[in-house]
Amino acid sequence: MLKHWLSLFNTPQDAVGFAAFLLVFPIYHAVYPWVMRRFPNAGVKSRFDLLRRSWIQGLIERHDIVAAAQQTRNLTMVNSLLASSALILMGFGSNILIRYPEIAQGIPHPRAWDADPAAVNAKIFLLILVFAAAFAYCMTSLRHLGHFVLVVGADPKLIEELEGSAVDYLSGLVNRASNRYTLAVRCLYSASPLFLWLFDTWFFIGLTLLWGLKFVGFQDFTHLWRRSPTADS
Repeated sequence: MLKHWLSLFNTPQDAVGFAAFLLVFPIYHAVYPWVMRRFPNAGVKSRFDLLRRSWIQGLIERHDIVAAAQQTRNLTMVNSLLASSALILMGFGSNILIRYPEIAQGIPHPRAWDADPAAVNAKIFLLILVFAAAFAYCMTSLRHLGHFVLVVGADPKLIEELEGSAVDYLSGLVNRASNRYTLAVRCLYSASPLFLWLFDTWFFIGLTLLWGLKFVGFQDFTHLWRRSPTADS
């Protein structure tokens, strides 16, 4: 097993690419929630958490259970589709991993399969792990959404007795579900550079850096780069 993992770093470019991958995906997404707790106005995540909390507060005041169920249905459907897709991709990757020698011999001009077999096996195994993580995040999101739909119609006073603030408890369920869904999508994003790593290390590095630029510059902190309406005056 150690031989397979060490084979990932046959060249310095492989080591640099894998370090960039760890920085852009697992490390960044582990640090990002901490940054949001320390600087709640810095990122998109904390801002949307507050907006969802405001929505939950309005639902409780109107006691609009139907609207709550309908609005969460879309997220439930997308999570279910994403979980099914991740499960299928896990099976597809496992099939390739098991049948690797047979597949490698049957493809006439496979750039990826000419590489070190141990490295190819390790990269496919990494893809399977990424799909498994996406599946786990989707299932966790569905669990939080299920709890929300079941509890949203309960007496707010009873929720406050058991869990504290009803608004905080219900918005926490929806926020955790939405954040787990985001992590599932990011896991699927991370599969694209890993897939390119099978063919070319430079493609792997380039796409990883592009995802990092997208997360920081165009998604998670995008409002920080917007100029205020008075900036041009």
